[in-house]
Amino acid sequence: MLLVANTSWYLYNFRLPLIRDLRGRGIDVALVAPHDAYTPMLEAEGFTVHPWLVARSSVNPLSEAHALIDLLRIYRRETPDLVHHFTIKACLYGTIAAKGARVYRVINAVTGLGHVFLGTRKRSRLLRKAIKPVYRAAFKARRSTVVFQNADDQETLIRLGITDGERARLIRGSGVDINRFKPSADSAGRFHDPLQLLFPSRLIREKGTAELLQACRSLWADGVDLELLVAGALDSGNRSALTPAELAELRANHRIRCLGHIEDMQLVYAASDIVVLPSWREGLSRALIEAAAMERPIITTDVPGCRDVVDHGISGLLVPQRDARSLMLAIRLLLENPDLAKRFGKAARQKVVAEFQVSLVNESTLLQYESVLGTSLKRKPLLRGLI
Repeated sequence: MLLVANTSWYLYNFRLPLIRDLRGRGIDVALVAPHDAYTPMLEAEGFTVHPWLVARSSVNPLSEAHALIDLLRIYRRETPDLVHHFTIKACLYGTIAAKGARVYRVINAVTGLGHVFLGTRKRSRLLRKAIKPVYRAAFKARRSTVVFQNADDQETLIRLGITDGERARLIRGSGVDINRFKPSADSAGRFHDPLQLLFPSRLIREKGTAELLQACRSLWADGVDLELLVAGALDSGNRSALTPAELAELRANHRIRCLGHIEDMQLVYAASDIVVLPSWREGLSRALIEAAAMERPIITTDVPGCRDVVDHGISGLLVPQRDARSLMLAIRLLLENPDLAKRFGKAARQKVVAEFQVSLVNESTLLQYESVLGTSLKRKPLLRGLI
């Protein structure tokens, strides 16, 4: 079995428990991704990572053709029984490569609809029109399955005729370890002074950076004592990333702490009072699920991939997309009502335990593998009592 993505970072951070589980069931699993800083970590776990020569943000036809050919060579050499593609280029090129290599069991995981489907600019509209037939060919390929993280994305691609209900499946993200992400005993129900507001995200505009800064500036102007923690790095491979100059401006504000990329977020969540992510759209926000597992009260937007995690008025607050005033009012509501924030946090963890813990998500994925392969993937029994 091959698991394929456009970065080793993605496979390590989002799919490592699944990959370990597959190995524990006796599956010969290998990975395909561009080599990056996370490749040695995967290799240290004992997994082979076949290098894939693809650039995440490239639209150069020659480079893209080389990426497709490279994947075709890998599939022909490895002859997998099943390939599971994550991220859009892996889905598109992987399905074409699988057909060329006569690999007929394909699962395409849609981790979110990007600017091609959601953008309103002329460039996005033209690109959407041009590649729609490619999406349709990939997501309606014979013996292929398309897995979505939220129902909105699934309905959108079915409505556009890119896939159909027969092939579409819903699996809620990649899951989180609820034993790793759990509330700390000393953080329940008490706010710091100043209040610690956490924004756990890459620094790109679609995450709502402008709206959040506007909301914070309004609160600061009203004398509210809060500190904004920004836990995320610049994403230079993303067209909507903040510029280095904009990051420097953030760092110059003494009420904003730019933490950069944090490998282990548990301590950051524990040190925060409220988690806010005013994203324009998500596949299914891993950051929100982690925060919820740690009983952090959450404010996010009423958009796909965010509202799936938060039940408004029960486990957090939902605000309209790109609405800085509503965001500001929601922050003020929670900071003035710590008991309400505490109730939201407890309800948020209950939802994660019931719906998003990694064991549940992996079991759903394994059931899908069994359906595609037509065989059971039971875990290998441990040999006990041998001397």
